[in-house]
Amino acid sequence: MKVIRNPITSHLPVGSAKFAFSFNSEKMVNVVDHAKEIVETRDCESVVYVIGAMAKGKVEADWVEDTLSISNYPLSGACVCNRLAHAYELALNIL
Repeated sequence: MKVIRNPITSHLPVGSAKFAFSFNSEKMVNVVDHAKEIVETRDCESVVYVIGAMAKGKVEADWVEDTLSISNYPLSGACVCNRLAHAYELALNIL
């Protein structure tokens, strides 16, 4: 692990889509539908997700495009990563 200097955006891929996951977000999405939308309609080579503050608080990063919620309940970061990875497996037909 390495500590990086701010701004964080200088370390992210140029032109990537950026999303945050937060339990407190008003925008509830089905994570499988979200992954399919990214795969089918976005013209970007990479996607950045902010995960980790899901169970407590709300992510307040001004550089993300949208803050999403994928559950009516607080989830651990590991659970969010699992759901997101599975959604992309389905979206990309990875068996």
